[in-house]
Amino acid sequence: MKTILVIMLFAQCVFAIDGTFMVVKGKVRVENPKGSVIAKVGTKVQEGDTVITEKESRAKIAMEDRNIINVSPDTTFKITKYSNTKTDKNVQLNLIEGKIRNNVEEKYDNKNSKFEVRTATAVAGVRGTQFITSFNKATKVTEVITLRGQVSFQSIAAGDKPASDPVVVNKGEKSQAQEGSTAAPPVKLPEKEVQQIETDTAIKGKQTDSKEGAPPTQAGRPADKQPPPGTQPLVDLNKNNQIKDDAASRKFEKSKVKIITQPN
Repeated sequence: MKTILVIMLFAQCVFAIDGTFMVVKGKVRVENPKGSVIAKVGTKVQEGDTVITEKESRAKIAMEDRNIINVSPDTTFKITKYSNTKTDKNVQLNLIEGKIRNNVEEKYDNKNSKFEVRTATAVAGVRGTQFITSFNKATKVTEVITLRGQVSFQSIAAGDKPASDPVVVNKGEKSQAQEGSTAAPPVKLPEKEVQQIETDTAIKGKQTDSKEGAPPTQAGRPADKQPPPGTQPLVDLNKNNQIKDDAASRKFEKSKVKIITQPN
């Protein structure tokens, strides 16, 4: 009996899918029955956790199966289910309010395996794709915009039952579903609008600790030896022909040495 129990616990550890915060901007919290923590780069999330971003706060979460969740400001969503095993490959995210963008790398057939984003009024199911789901808690309107692939979009009624047949939202299209109504026929968005939406929902930039709002310290240097705020941590050698030390001065040709640093 003990051997069987150990094997079962080992299998759960192997197949449990966790996520890691790769980017945190502003104040982001993770809540579960055990309590609440302020998220920072490296914080873990798992099935059962609720992620909350405040105003002007954003986050990017990388799941172990390579799926990415970009979280916009003023958003609350729960990882209701997240499994990836041979017998159970299903994801369900409950978007309570706000907006999330999912970059789905895993493949789902939307039958035996599913990746779904649910709101109070609709459900979006995908195969392998990139899509944005938003939910306005005041108006009860759910909106889906597909950036890559296809999304099956369906309104739901009380008791989480389908309220209508699903519509297929293709790349560059948008559909909406309001409480008590069917999902609207998808409409094609102008290409420039899609590009702007992609830019607005892609969480990029410097990785920061949301608690302090400061960039991470340089690896290998004590906190009291870090450069003062506002200074550049890296030196652009393109602007210097000489690097001096105590022993000698060595000249570098610009054509042979090129180091590019990222701007703040």
